[in-house]
Amino acid sequence: MKKYRAIIVEDERLPRLSLIRKLEDYHPDIDIVECCEDYNSALKAILRHRPDILFLDIQLQGSTTLQLLCELKEAMPLPHIIFTTAYNNSEYLLQAIRLAAADYLLKPVEVSELAKAIQRIKERDEHNALPYVPARPDSDKFPFRTLNGTLFIGKKEIVFVRASGNYSNATLTTGEEIILERLGVIETRLGEEHFIRAGRNLLLNRQMIYKVDTRHKSCTLRTPNGKEYSIDLSAGGLESVEKSTKHKMT
Repeated sequence: MKKYRAIIVEDERLPRLSLIRKLEDYHPDIDIVECCEDYNSALKAILRHRPDILFLDIQLQGSTTLQLLCELKEAMPLPHIIFTTAYNNSEYLLQAIRLAAADYLLKPVEVSELAKAIQRIKERDEHNALPYVPARPDSDKFPFRTLNGTLFIGKKEIVFVRASGNYSNATLTTGEEIILERLGVIETRLGEEHFIRAGRNLLLNRQMIYKVDTRHKSCTLRTPNGKEYSIDLSAGGLESVEKSTKHKMT
């Protein structure tokens, strides 16, 4: 059985002790190497131990979780992150999840929800250990690693993809997905015939580019069902789009 090394970052004593107890009682394969109460001690501990899992309070006193994540991403690959929060609808939480491609648990943490979050981590690790699976011969869909496991996505379903550090945020015709892969990997898999690299951090579906506004450095993408997305472009991104869609410029 694989052992996971974990760090808990929680500034409230009772939630911290409760989480420790649940991990010790129900998850013997999780080894808690350190517990931290604030930003500075957490940063030092994470860089020192390089844990497999980080249980992170979404609201740290005196600083923000986003600051901690940004600093960590500059120094090391992020571990698996499970946020703990008393709120499930804050924009701040959504930003943190997008940045770290993480899971989250509502406080007080339920034993069953904790088990599900840890199981998802194990499944992602198992998937990462497998060789790349190409598109199925009878399908135009490709496998992508997401927070919910492997998802087969077709080129026609992808509207655009934005890079987010080691991960990517994909806007699909059916909604949004966090893909646990870099933008360059996704671009190679999808191919330049169907997608345009519009700058360093953006990949656009060629077939969905409806019009290009050179004056305001933006473009509009329209899905088959008529939904439109307005995308701001960098100078380099605009140049790339212009070369491919001259007939759609305004």
